[in-house]
Amino acid sequence: MSKLHVNHLKAKLTEAYSDKIDISDARNDEEKENFLLTRAYAAYTLQVLALLDATVAATTITDGFDDNGIDAMYFDRRNKELWLLQSKWIKNGSGEPDTGETSKFKNGVLDLIDLKLDRFNSKIQSREQEIIEALEDPLVKIKIVLTYTGQDTFSEHNRRIIDDLLGELNDPSELAIFNRFSLKQAHKSLVGILEGQPIKADLILSNWGKVEQPYYAIYGTINGNDLAQLWSENRGRLFSDNIRDFIGFSEVNEDIRETALKEPENFYFYNNGITALCQSLNKKPLGGGDRAVGIFVAEDLKIVNGAQTVGSIGNAYEINPEQVNKLNVFIKIISLENCPADFGLNVTKKTNTQNRIDKKDFVSLDPEQDRIKTELALDGIIYHLKRSDETIKQDNQNCYVEEVITALVCSKDDITLSVQAKREVGKLWEDISKKPYTEIINSSVTATQAWRAVKIMREVTSRLKLKEKTGMGRVKSCFIHSNRFVLNVVFKKVGQQTLSDSNFDFSTYFNNILPTIIDEVAESTKDKVEELFPSSLIHQVFRNFTKCKELRTTIE
Repeated sequence: MSKLHVNHLKAKLTEAYSDKIDISDARNDEEKENFLLTRAYAAYTLQVLALLDATVAATTITDGFDDNGIDAMYFDRRNKELWLLQSKWIKNGSGEPDTGETSKFKNGVLDLIDLKLDRFNSKIQSREQEIIEALEDPLVKIKIVLTYTGQDTFSEHNRRIIDDLLGELNDPSELAIFNRFSLKQAHKSLVGILEGQPIKADLILSNWGKVEQPYYAIYGTINGNDLAQLWSENRGRLFSDNIRDFIGFSEVNEDIRETALKEPENFYFYNNGITALCQSLNKKPLGGGDRAVGIFVAEDLKIVNGAQTVGSIGNAYEINPEQVNKLNVFIKIISLENCPADFGLNVTKKTNTQNRIDKKDFVSLDPEQDRIKTELALDGIIYHLKRSDETIKQDNQNCYVEEVITALVCSKDDITLSVQAKREVGKLWEDISKKPYTEIINSSVTATQAWRAVKIMREVTSRLKLKEKTGMGRVKSCFIHSNRFVLNVVFKKVGQQTLSDSNFDFSTYFNNILPTIIDEVAESTKDKVEELFPSSLIHQVFRNFTKCKELRTTIE
């Protein structure tokens, strides 16, 4: 890459962002240009990677004095991703950020996650509630991006800094993913993103076949790395006609990614494949009529079914390209060249009307859940066991299955189950025929026990929220992330008889005694965390089995 490529970017970014990026803090003309380009490049990176339009991307900028290394931040609620970027505009198109800048970025990420917001400028401080919302959600992944207009290389020193950061954030469970966005990637995406040109792709298909009547289509298998490259260069533009974009780290997408990384040879057999549309489709002469391998040129390519497959493979490629290279995916490409005007729309609708089954849906097949639902109904409580578009109120007449499972698992003496609920709650119902699910839901569970457990969990959540509002930094972070741990200790102090004995005066206990227990446990937890783990990230303490065991021993 060269200075010429940087100048291409400079011209386009100036055109797209000069009226959108705030540079009022610049002190001279040189700073004005540098601030505009650094900030515009950060916004452009999110435009490409997070699928934002330029106007929204411009609002993510946090670059400025005292930014603590974070130049842009974006919370994607739908895809459950918190994007944190450092941007470096390198005028000559060579090199990479120095280790001092990378170290500053690392420290800024750790400070933000520990809610040490006093170390940041007002641009980040003003978004405190947004940050807290993201960090409270156990499903949110943190996308850490180092974006720079330099070479597609990364020194050993910079790699070590980022590896140390990921080591801290991803111990014990994966929370963060790192990406570099260099000049090469930026320039490749430039025309399509900023000008909206259709995607033209050369697709290499193995074991291909064709359908010629009534419309023309090609089918075969495509290699995982080829698909990941297509995703990397085009991102959301691939799905412009799809019902939905890639939705990030859902339970199903995690499974797709895990298959790609751990069982790539079985990916073809486990996955439903991809359906794509294009305006024209032509085979290159290479290979002649041999059906083993064919190269097809697709004009205006759009994936209308399989966005989750493509996005998950793209994410897996960022982690381990060697594994992704071992997988193949079935793909069907339909040419619209001689089709009726509404044919593409009908294909999109018909290929996306199959209902997706989540693992959680199998919970409704458990007869014990049906029994609990009936018993709760007799007490005037509606137990929402199946998925629905209906909004469920958390009141004295309604509860839902995730609440019951989470509350009951935290009432178990085994703290590791509560930690699992904090780390990845979906694992609790991954298989309803075996542990841990059968330890939580079984014939011994009564409706009284389930409902009281839910009420206690709601009260713990409510009182921790109040404490969270008055705390700052690590104290606030502790009240946010300790919810499942505190709940487990509270249940230990409450005792199983309080939950199960239908003759026990639970109402009086709940109103007069429980609040004091919760407050004492919450405060003790906060103090002991600082005493035992003063240098640990708060959010990881409560995801760590060993640390939570030690912590509970000191509190009991």
